[in-house]
Amino acid sequence: MTKNKILEVSIDLFSKYGYDGVSIRQIAGEVGIRESSIYNHYPNKQAILNSILNYYVEEMVSDEIPLQQADLNLDRGFDYFYNAGCDAFLSKLEEDRMMKITRLMFIESYHNDEVRNFLKEHIIDAPVAGWIELFNLMKSKGMIQKDCDARQLSESFFYYGMFLLYEHFIVNYPEDDEKFLNDFLEKTKNHAKMIFNSVRVQVV
Repeated sequence: MTKNKILEVSIDLFSKYGYDGVSIRQIAGEVGIRESSIYNHYPNKQAILNSILNYYVEEMVSDEIPLQQADLNLDRGFDYFYNAGCDAFLSKLEEDRMMKITRLMFIESYHNDEVRNFLKEHIIDAPVAGWIELFNLMKSKGMIQKDCDARQLSESFFYYGMFLLYEHFIVNYPEDDEKFLNDFLEKTKNHAKMIFNSVRVQVV
């Protein structure tokens, strides 16, 4: 119970003041325990941050998404993949804890190599790789133009969503989370549809 409380408090403090701006003593004070008691659960502050990042990615991949079985769902079309993936992502992001961790990652990515590498590997590279696989499969099935670049196509719409997240958590902070999530859903779906329609093979 105490370990979970330490994690919860750390997420809240890190997302407000940044990792370097929070001390073990401050975390202990907010939890209501002695500073030395923190070390019964975590060897250092970095271990707390690692637990936060691991929790985030485990939550994000806990539900199976259509991309993991792209070949079995291909006949449902692009909208199915994007809508299901977007809905799964937003259902996680609606949780207050996940919103705070997302902001923490954006803040720390500027000067924390470990967070930046985590963000690049798990939040950017892994999803883009999944979309590349899907688009290459669609190319092989004649659903999209064979001369289109699958990586560029994937990055073209995925990075737009990343920009909206950056804008919300950094540029426009603090901003109403609920309104942002509704706007995010509409904007990214419209953007993705526009990008996909530019390369899909027209059936005559």
